[in-house]
Amino acid sequence: MDGEIENVNLSPRLQAVADMIPHCDTVVDVGSDHGYLGAYCLSNEICRYVISTDIHQEPAMRTRELLKDYEDRCETIVTDGLQGVVLKDDMNVAIAGMGGLEICKILKNALSSEKSIPKGMKFVLQPQKSHYEVRSFLSDNGFSILDEKIIIEKDRFFYTILLVEYTGESYRLTDEEMFLGPVLLRQRPENYEEYIAHEKEVFGKRALGDPKCAEILKNWEKYL
Repeated sequence: MDGEIENVNLSPRLQAVADMIPHCDTVVDVGSDHGYLGAYCLSNEICRYVISTDIHQEPAMRTRELLKDYEDRCETIVTDGLQGVVLKDDMNVAIAGMGGLEICKILKNALSSEKSIPKGMKFVLQPQKSHYEVRSFLSDNGFSILDEKIIIEKDRFFYTILLVEYTGESYRLTDEEMFLGPVLLRQRPENYEEYIAHEKEVFGKRALGDPKCAEILKNWEKYL
């Protein structure tokens, strides 16, 4: 096997995504871009098979090239999100590195498709922004939030990664849980203090035009 494939070095963000994917038969890597996540999953036996999707032809070609030594254990599809992918019980899905609203659209389309999403399927989500909207969508549409992690890259880029499970049962989150994360607030994992300090600055700007943010900011000491 190609040494470059066997020793895939992921960024801290992608490494955290990979670490949160439960072992399964098939991983679906949505928006695969370069294919590194799929290569890591295969070379580290996180799964037996990888389906990589990307909406653009060029990144799909990069993924195919990187995974050419695994051609019997993977396929790459040029498609929008999960369209054309038949979701099965023994699959888990990773959607990383895109906007939260785009992630919501992908999940909404999957729910409305003929095959829909099997109950119990796990998703690892890493939205670049719109975390409130993502968590709101998840709670409204029956995706239980099992875990959340905070990753800091280059001492200035903050990423939140969610492990969720589709149950089909909706539930309620408070505004603070949708903005800051129910598991993060409850467990206060690694990088929590730095994350809260960073978010306070963000909320200071948002509060000028968003009364929900302003209300949360008034009680910020409770999150410290």
